[in-house]
Amino acid sequence: MSAAQVSSSSAEARRTLEVTVAEELVRLRGVDVEPCTECGACSEVCPVVFAMDVPPAELITRLKGGAGEDLLVHVSPWVCTDCRRCSESCPVDIDVARAMEGLRLLAHQKAQAPPDNPIVRFHEAFLEEIAQRGRLHELSLLWRFRHQVPGWRSRPGLIMMLLGKGKLSFRGGRCRRWPGPKALHT
Repeated sequence: MSAAQVSSSSAEARRTLEVTVAEELVRLRGVDVEPCTECGACSEVCPVVFAMDVPPAELITRLKGGAGEDLLVHVSPWVCTDCRRCSESCPVDIDVARAMEGLRLLAHQKAQAPPDNPIVRFHEAFLEEIAQRGRLHELSLLWRFRHQVPGWRSRPGLIMMLLGKGKLSFRGGRCRRWPGPKALHT
């Protein structure tokens, strides 16, 4: 096999891999980005676009253009609050919020989420808490998050202040008849 053939076969393999992200979004969440007209309405109405490294419109455009797993390392899907304004404003009814959810899921499955980002760590701590108890216990979540993110270790007074104001409760508990973490993935 010549160098040109190897190069073209590796380029073809990359192209197949790149298409997979958009195809996996369709498979996982039923989101098809092909009808996107690139109007940018989703980015215009996003309340947290200022905190994103790539705006929603650009993510969808890059998905439509065949971008690959390089999209999974961006912080934008993790910043998304799932307010659904982007999905409601889309003139061609693309569920952009569901696409963001799908990108988070793919990044988590492929272990490509930004590892040192506090938002990703909080998201993972939140899911671990739900998997463990079947419900959210805010104090346990904050305690777990406090140990995962270095900057929070210097702020023990925040948790005490929230307890003092009655915003957090010591009482937790589990859901009755909680089938366990496997129920989250069905």
